[in-house]
Amino acid sequence: MNKSRVEAFTDAVIAIILTIMILEFKTPDSAKLSAIVSQVPYMVSYAVGWLFIGIAWYNHHYMFSKAKVITRKVFWTNNFWMFTTSFIPVATSWVGRDLNAQGPEIFYAIVYFLWSFAYAVLSYTIAKENELAGYHKVATSIRNMKIYRALTSWKFVGVEIVIWVLALIYMPALQMLLIAFQVLAVGGHANSDSDKLF
Repeated sequence: MNKSRVEAFTDAVIAIILTIMILEFKTPDSAKLSAIVSQVPYMVSYAVGWLFIGIAWYNHHYMFSKAKVITRKVFWTNNFWMFTTSFIPVATSWVGRDLNAQGPEIFYAIVYFLWSFAYAVLSYTIAKENELAGYHKVATSIRNMKIYRALTSWKFVGVEIVIWVLALIYMPALQMLLIAFQVLAVGGHANSDSDKLF
């Protein structure tokens, strides 16, 4: 399968998702600067979503740049990942209405965990398909990504679920901070060769 076509399609979908997120931002009716205060919860949710998608895209680009083989399995797991990503604008908008509302925060958590699962499956599939094709270094590079190691670690995922459940019960707004921290701490640390691929 043509790798550049899959990458172009993914980039287009991600661009549309980010565009939808900013279009959800409501312009205040008043010309007073204080009128923007009512949009602060959405701005927080939007910033976390933007960070989340931006770092994911960087790591996605790294995996596809390293990959020598893009099979039908990779194509369909990539589509599954994009499908889960397409729910981020809805979750962002709903959480943006009230950062401390439990229902929207639980929905955001569900979207985040489905997205994480899809990303782990995509990473695994790219590594496995390239390994089967004889590109062992490619598979090793992908498996050494910090985001892949975190998403496939039962200890990490188990602790994450416990912390998330406690936050959602006692302080739902904390979830946005947890996601921002995790995205920066785990996804923000790309492999050392990520800037040297081209």
